[in-house]
Amino acid sequence: MGMGIRLAVTDTLPKRRLSCAVFADLVGYSALVEEDETRTLAAVESILESIVLPNLGRHRGRLIRTTGDGFFAEFSAASDAVRCGIEIQEAMAARDNHPRLAFRIGINLGEVTEKAGDIFGQDVNVAARLETLSEPEGICVSNAVYEAVAGKIDVQFHDGGIRTLHNIKRPVHIWRWALEQKDFGTTDSPASPLPLPARPSLAVLPFTSMSDAPAQDYFADGLVEEIITALAKVRWFFVIARNSSFTYKGRSVDVRQVSRELGVRYVLEGSVRKDADQVRIAVQLLDGTNGNHLWAESMTGKLQQIFELQDMVAQSVAGAIEPKLRSAEIERARRKPTENLDAYDLYLRALPHIASGSAADIAAALALLQQAVALDANYGLAYASTAWCRELQFLVGAIKASPEFFAETCALARKAVQLDPSDPEILSTAAIVVTLMAKDYAAGREWVDAATRLNPSSSQAWARSAMIRCWTSEFAESVEYFSRAMRLSPTDPQLHIFQTGLGMAYTFLQNWPAAIDWLQRALSNNEHFAPAYRFLAVTLVQSGRLEEAGNAIRKLLTIDPLSSLSRSSLYTGFRDPGPKRLYLESLRTAGLPD
Repeated sequence: MGMGIRLAVTDTLPKRRLSCAVFADLVGYSALVEEDETRTLAAVESILESIVLPNLGRHRGRLIRTTGDGFFAEFSAASDAVRCGIEIQEAMAARDNHPRLAFRIGINLGEVTEKAGDIFGQDVNVAARLETLSEPEGICVSNAVYEAVAGKIDVQFHDGGIRTLHNIKRPVHIWRWALEQKDFGTTDSPASPLPLPARPSLAVLPFTSMSDAPAQDYFADGLVEEIITALAKVRWFFVIARNSSFTYKGRSVDVRQVSRELGVRYVLEGSVRKDADQVRIAVQLLDGTNGNHLWAESMTGKLQQIFELQDMVAQSVAGAIEPKLRSAEIERARRKPTENLDAYDLYLRALPHIASGSAADIAAALALLQQAVALDANYGLAYASTAWCRELQFLVGAIKASPEFFAETCALARKAVQLDPSDPEILSTAAIVVTLMAKDYAAGREWVDAATRLNPSSSQAWARSAMIRCWTSEFAESVEYFSRAMRLSPTDPQLHIFQTGLGMAYTFLQNWPAAIDWLQRALSNNEHFAPAYRFLAVTLVQSGRLEEAGNAIRKLLTIDPLSSLSRSSLYTGFRDPGPKRLYLESLRTAGLPD
């Protein structure tokens, strides 16, 4: 007789079961609270007592918790959840009371884990994401809910397509309901444009193959998939999944139609043409809301290296699009009325000031970032950017730094990583700050390497990795990484920083002509960037051009009057004594005061 194993089951263990999760929140709640807190809170309490709770009870729903501006509930049947949601929306629309409030509702059906009266799991998270895609006074449901209620409820849903949801690995097919719809069924397209996500949203359309060769058609489709994958690694993008964008394959469509149907602001389209043993690829980025061209480029490669060409084009397109979309988003935020700015808009408005690099612009950026943090205390990117601005203040001589200043700046960088440890931009920004200001090479290398793994198309991440490599005496690798950064983003607003880094790396490789050339290019792009003057003086001393080195120091002191040898020893992140000694002795020879 074999030995059996008995598993003890207790009530304290989490229980897994099928459930329908419902999330709802009130549109414009924060603004209404700011306008009239007492009246808004009273209205919300009244809605909960007179509309939400009675409908939950009538349809056998369980309120799990309220969320201040909404609620989270569950149902055992999808049909009950949908009926309840519809009746809540109808009751909300019939309210005569002010202020005018409207729910967004998201519903998903799936397996959940129950513990201590609450429910958890990926399918609960999906319901929460669906709520953000719902229109005011509408309901957004997953395909699982749609199929469960088909034929059981006499209302109409519109196909919202397949969407990629934040932090949800699998794409989700969504369906939408609005108050005026009566009959259950489907329509060819949504009655109104899908709401644009808060993040920059982008669809990559299937590329047109300019040949009848099937192999080229496969290559074009594979190229689009590679580009979508590369863009999806840029966390501040919202990228439409392949399944949705490929529904336009073989169709002649207006990008404005694509924008409306997929709910995206930007559209990337392209073509592939075979010419002898060459493949020519043309791509263009358009604003889907108005059809305006934002960027275009063509690339050529050997047909025999077709897979390597796919990778190269995908990374090049992703790297080029990121700064273009930033510029477009910055312009959008600049035109937005001041009273409607949110934390993301304030961050965008800070970016051109950071790129300028002047003391006045850095101060302006810090003021905007301070407002962003006040609106969202968990906005990791705002903390990281604040740390970077403080480092720039130090580098351009806008502030007399102290150990306390360094410690506070590094604390901001570390807090940013704690808030969002998987954001490559936060990681690379924090890495450069803690390496320079705390000489924490271990954290700097770990974070910047994670950033380039998470987003290999980020020019900023590669440039910051290159800078840290230079500080750790890996000069050849530094040149390679700076070159990669400039190849990914050849017109980057911070190109002068990349060029200064290349000049620094070539200085320690003792390639004086290349070093001088890159540093002069940096100063032609930003004549106020003090680090470029410092390294130009060093390189000119090492190449025997002492008079010119003295001129570089005099220009440095006009833009950074606080510059001195003692401060310059802090301006660099050199780990090894040899490069640091060469740097300081050359500055002394060039005439920098103690």
